[in-house]
Amino acid sequence: MKARSAGTGIFLMIAAQFFAAEGFALPYSYPAVRYMSPLGESLGGMTVPIQDETGNALFNNPAALARNTQFKAEPLNLNIDGNMNLFSNISSTTSFPSLGGFTGTLNANPGTVFSGGFGNLTAVSFGGLGAGILIQDRVRGYSDGTNVSYQSQSAFIPAVGYGAALARGIMRVGYSIQYVNETSGSATTASNSSAAWLSGLAQGKGLSHTASMNFVFPFTYTPTFSIVARNLFGMRFQPGALMSRAKNPSGLLANQEMSVDASFNFMTRISGPVKSLWYFQAVDLTGTTYMKVFDRLSFGLDFSLSPAVDLRFGLNSTRFSAGIGYRSPGSEIGVAFYQDPSPYASISATDTRLALQYKVFFQDRNVRDRDAEGRGK
Repeated sequence: MKARSAGTGIFLMIAAQFFAAEGFALPYSYPAVRYMSPLGESLGGMTVPIQDETGNALFNNPAALARNTQFKAEPLNLNIDGNMNLFSNISSTTSFPSLGGFTGTLNANPGTVFSGGFGNLTAVSFGGLGAGILIQDRVRGYSDGTNVSYQSQSAFIPAVGYGAALARGIMRVGYSIQYVNETSGSATTASNSSAAWLSGLAQGKGLSHTASMNFVFPFTYTPTFSIVARNLFGMRFQPGALMSRAKNPSGLLANQEMSVDASFNFMTRISGPVKSLWYFQAVDLTGTTYMKVFDRLSFGLDFSLSPAVDLRFGLNSTRFSAGIGYRSPGSEIGVAFYQDPSPYASISATDTRLALQYKVFFQDRNVRDRDAEGRGK
């Protein structure tokens, strides 16, 4: 059974890399967040307080790596999502990776936004150290009957980080560095078979530094406060990329300035094994992006019904999200429903989406010890 599970995981991981290379996905409205899982989306867009994913710690809260004192590997962390328009035209999804092949569907549905995403984050951690590789693509677009407007983002990002516990675990600090290789941007082209999702976009490579600090207070419900600095010292892109995906690139990506996020969370026991985990998050406290104040605030509630099943709810500004998760000793499945801000405000204010996460992991202790810090090991 273990050999079969390992074989399935290897096959899916290879498939993830293949499809990611073909070009799926969706640009996030907060570019400092380079990895967002369906788990986080179901909780209103949470990134900072999620503690039990090595990949999430590397990209969003490296201080959480201090929890991973024992060996843990996540060889497969596969995420796939799409909006409701894409799922309602399910017969056309096979042509979706190619913008030229998908223009027939876009032209037949003028003014309708189609979007989707696909990626994989392979990660490993031990003794507070962590390393991982993120490969993902995001696209969305629509046709006015004559031209196609589209957004695309393709990323290949190796990352390493370290987290340490201080003051008997009350304080945790962490740092990670990400080698960002990205092709992204927006463009408009004629609706024909020669159109390509990654044509005419900017690209670049550079180093991004992330530092965080978590305070775990030894009180009832164990409240936890976390603060994260993203793009520490600023993110400066240079020409070229390890994986150059752009066709007819338009130039170099714009630099990204440092931003700061913060979160607060705690846990309450309801009855027996049933627990509730409460999350509050505020992103971009320094105001470096165009985001409105309410778009920066998120609330999440996770009901742990048993060691294996979770029900999740979230709110980001006025956008509602929900999800369900199931965990076995060696894998985890999560489904999320959420609403992403759409850049095409004249067409739709939100992009209603469904997402699926499938994760395979190996660790020294396969226990579901959920505590107030969010999500236990």
